[in-house]
Amino acid sequence: MSATPAVAWREVCKSYPDGHQALRGVSLEVAAGECLAVLGTSGSGKTTLLKMVNRLIEPTSGAVLVRDVPTSEWEPIALRRSIGYVIQDAGLMPHLDILANVGLGLRVQGRPRAERDEEARERLELVGLDPSRFARLRPHQLSGGQRQRVGVARALAADPDLILMDEPFGALDPITRRELQDEFRRLQRRLGKTVVFVTHDIREACRIADRLALVAHGRLVQHGRAVDLLERPTHDFVRAFFREAEAIDAVTEKEGP
Repeated sequence: MSATPAVAWREVCKSYPDGHQALRGVSLEVAAGECLAVLGTSGSGKTTLLKMVNRLIEPTSGAVLVRDVPTSEWEPIALRRSIGYVIQDAGLMPHLDILANVGLGLRVQGRPRAERDEEARERLELVGLDPSRFARLRPHQLSGGQRQRVGVARALAADPDLILMDEPFGALDPITRRELQDEFRRLQRRLGKTVVFVTHDIREACRIADRLALVAHGRLVQHGRAVDLLERPTHDFVRAFFREAEAIDAVTEKEGP
């Protein structure tokens, strides 16, 4: 990629005292405004790769760059505040109402109450939740899909250029999951956010992402457009991962006739 990437991993390795190697020399870039889905089986290293971006996990060697600055040079809290983060079941604060949950990052930034409430209402509207109905509810009063919408609204509240998503729709029923996938994709394109999205679901990855990166046993096996991985696999693991009929259908749906 010729332009400066929004995120880059440079020969990143991660090993633990017990000898486990979670990542083995991974190099990968994400362009500004791109949505990259990181795919892999359980234990492949995909979540480790994601959490290095906001310094929840530090590399043993190599470097991770965010906005062309090594994460080792970022103050961790400042870095995390500059990045939206969405996890499974949203991770909302149960004792706060929805408006306060969405505006939590703005509160940490010291923004005035009126300002953060206004921003939070705008973000709720953006994800399809009417503030007049939802602002004063608590998380337990919402459905799973509604909580995930709140999680996305919170990630967007401070208007970050970069959003990390870790299996955000994994706990939802299939119909709600697809609806949110499609809505998030439209929202990402409209706002031009850079997104790194971790999932094990091929269909979800194909629906949401511009490019896929497939990892196995801590190594980056192949990356590119979904159709490239399906039609031109460079490794037996890629071929096996995309062998299922569901994967073929997902790529066909993504690319169109």
